[in-house]
Amino acid sequence: MKQMNCREPFFLLLFAVLIITLFSTCSFLYPLNPWDDANVYMTIGNAMLGGKDLYVDIFDHKGPVLYLMHEMAAMLSRSSFVGIYLIEIVCSFFFMWYSLRTMRLFTSSRITFPLTCLLGWLTASSDLFYYGESVEEFSLPILAHCLYFMLRFVRNRQVPHWWQSLIMGIGLGLILWTKFNILLFYIGGTMALTFIAWRHQQLKELRHIVMWVSAGVVVATIPVLAYFVAHGTVEALIDAYFMVNIFQYHGTATNGEPDFWWFPLMKLAIWATFTLPMYFLRARWEVKLLVLGTYGVLLFSFATMTVQFYYFLLMYIFSPFIIYFFRNHVPTLRTYVTIVLIGIVSAATNWNIVTLLNGTFPQSVLEMAEIINANKSEDSEVLTFSSYDTGIYQHTRHLPPNKNFFLSSILDPEIQKGQAEWVASGKVKYLVREIGGIITCHEYYDAPIPENYRCIYDKEELFRYRLITTPHKFLWNLTYPRVLLQYIMDPVTVNQRMLIYERE
Repeated sequence: MKQMNCREPFFLLLFAVLIITLFSTCSFLYPLNPWDDANVYMTIGNAMLGGKDLYVDIFDHKGPVLYLMHEMAAMLSRSSFVGIYLIEIVCSFFFMWYSLRTMRLFTSSRITFPLTCLLGWLTASSDLFYYGESVEEFSLPILAHCLYFMLRFVRNRQVPHWWQSLIMGIGLGLILWTKFNILLFYIGGTMALTFIAWRHQQLKELRHIVMWVSAGVVVATIPVLAYFVAHGTVEALIDAYFMVNIFQYHGTATNGEPDFWWFPLMKLAIWATFTLPMYFLRARWEVKLLVLGTYGVLLFSFATMTVQFYYFLLMYIFSPFIIYFFRNHVPTLRTYVTIVLIGIVSAATNWNIVTLLNGTFPQSVLEMAEIINANKSEDSEVLTFSSYDTGIYQHTRHLPPNKNFFLSSILDPEIQKGQAEWVASGKVKYLVREIGGIITCHEYYDAPIPENYRCIYDKEELFRYRLITTPHKFLWNLTYPRVLLQYIMDPVTVNQRMLIYERE
């Protein structure tokens, strides 16, 4: 294996700054992050920093580590995503660093470094990266780190040091308390490793690894549980994070997937084809089994549950295996020119950059915030009424007045009731609505605006601008039939309408 050049980490860090700055809407190039999920996370981080208890005073169904991270980011800035921007840079760096180390398990060719940069670039410029700020993005370096050490164990018979296994366990614990369905990666990997260790009489070494990984999970779990024990909200944690996600966050109502018995089978048939290249690689059977265990279990889970488009960003942790096709390649000028051209084409069709350069990046939230900030008073509460979180809380520096402050993907009558009660109380001065950007649960949560509110702002804008997609993006889009149909039926724009209602 080629030794690491001491300058490589420095260049990878600079490259991570470059790609996150260009492609994440959390960076300073973009006026705001228009994604409702990202705004929800930041709103909750601000609310926790303002003294609200997670899951009790403020609610969303993701894991507590995600919101604790956003609380720390809010300490740096309560009205922007600069803290998350810095975290994304760190995540991007470690993702590329361990991807590079994975490649060098199989070759010493100088192609590994430029190829790592290209894969990092394609990951961030992919449609699956979305606007940045997804849980999947934060998970990439953790999974890439674990995959590297698992591959080193099965290929080189190299047992990780205790502290390396401990760090893997801490990463697993962070995943557990952020989005537990990603643990399927570890489940598939553990099954494959157990069989491989049994075949090579390494079960004792594997038990040693599992012991320290388990210790790492405990290390990550203790501060999380301590937070909820200190606040007396352990029951709320269990109910909101585990019970809601297992029993309520599913079904066609959450993302518009067709409710046909054959639809999961169609997804499985499409996604199963993505495992086929592993059978044709000239790799040892142990490597193939490990990859098929981790990769295959994730793909199978996507075929059997409701998924969102950006979930597939996780698949990029397996992109270093492309090195098998270039392991004997000696890079030439043509190689570098080809890599640069691929990067240019990918960037030129990235929907964030195209939208920004086209002048259609949605900015009405900033106008809405100016109106609300110019008319502040003691009773100027703001509520995103029957709507997603538009980012209005960050830009007006308001905290949500109620627990269920946005339109959720969970169909719950309590959310409707809670919003209606707050509006009826007369304490909310401004109701902010977004209509048409994303159509999933609007019909369920749609409610008439009370008669004592008048519209003071009404603007329609482009929610997203898409140019023709690149081949690598189109390939990934095939894994999500609903999005493929959207490209055919409406390939350019989606409109959204932004409104403010003021209490008379």
